Amino acid sequence: MPRIYVACLASYNNGVLHGRWIDLAGLDVADVQSEIDEMLRESKYPNVAVGCPNNSCAAGHVHLSEGVMATCHVCNGRGEVPSAEEYAIHDYDELPSSFGEQPNLAELVEYVEMIEAHGDAWAAYVQHCDDIGGAPEERHFEDCRAGEADSELDWVEQFLEDSGTLSSIPENLRSYFDTGRYLRDMKLNGDVDFVDHADVTYAFWRH
Repeated sequence: MPRIYVACLASYNNGVLHGRWIDLAGLDVADVQSEIDEMLRESKYPNVAVGCPNNSCAAGHVHLSEGVMATCHVCNGRGEVPSAEEYAIHDYDELPSSFGEQPNLAELVEYVEMIEAHGDAWAAYVQHCDDIGGAPEERHFEDCRAGEADSELDWVEQFLEDSGTLSSIPENLRSYFDTGRYLRDMKLNGDVDFVDHADVTYAFWRH
């Protein structure tokens, strides 16, 4: 389950560990931000005032019935509640720590959505994009994904079989074919890149 540990910096700066693990599966940016805001409001070291989290609260009051209003029990009529202001991501689970302490939440949520859709192949693809200096895009991922195998050599052997290259060579000559050299030339020519992730080798076309 991909998740993040969000820490309250006001608490941290006062020598207190206060934070929350947030499971990201199925959440959008608003959901994640709501979890973070709730954690900050629970801090013992508030340093700002924020709007009342009660959706029914209007300027500190809630509407009970026609013409009848009551004081909001969440903010006690103030319309605001105390909260800590700053947070940082101090740990990642099943996510790359390269997102850092202050990630773009939209990019983080999108990454989780792509992992849910494509599995570990997406994580390998993101690493591939980092290596070549490109931005991950789902359409590009579908175009450049070239399969997976236990090793680079296993991949190229399957590629040669699937492409018909080996079958075009007379059987009595196949033992002379240097698969390792063919793989080396493909890599030197910039035809394919490999990324090892979670004990699997993923291949991606360069063009």
